Amino acid sequence: MKLIHRKEFMARQRQTTTKLDLRNALSKLLLEQPFDTITIRQLTETAGINRGTFYLHYVDKNDMFDQMKLEMMQELDSLFIEGSPVKVNFLNVLAAIKENYDFIYALSQSSCPDFRKLVRSFTLHALEDTPHAKEHIIADFQVPYKYGLEIFIATIESVIVTWLESGAKEDPIEIATIILSISDFASWN
Repeated sequence: MKLIHRKEFMARQRQTTTKLDLRNALSKLLLEQPFDTITIRQLTETAGINRGTFYLHYVDKNDMFDQMKLEMMQELDSLFIEGSPVKVNFLNVLAAIKENYDFIYALSQSSCPDFRKLVRSFTLHALEDTPHAKEHIIADFQVPYKYGLEIFIATIESVIVTWLESGAKEDPIEIATIILSISDFASWN
């Protein structure tokens, strides 16, 4: 087992804090203005870091945004544990959404097409781990699979967006129960 020296640990800690500060700054700014109008100066001032520190981590604001979205998508995707009950997987994802509420809410409000991709990704992941999901969607919606799948995903996205827009006040287990009641999804296993 490799021991981490105190200096290396502190450097990693600062990097994590800096990235979190920038994510929080971006979240705040996205709620005030479109991404295209946000400047690096605004980001660094809001985050309380200097411009040079920003460039230690990112090439530009697009690079920062892309990395942050990717990290969030990977984090949510990693919460799906193969073989776990669907309700547990959805609950894990919803708890992470609530934990990262500011950033995810800002993404959902910023006309960011990647928010839809994020919801789609974790919904498809859940379906991959659900036996006979395709047959259930066809039977439940009485339309061809590709349309039923879109209805299913859009419904889940709407529930999550509504939850976010109301401040994510309900407990994640309550939202998971609502989502899993769609087409009796929980009984598909």
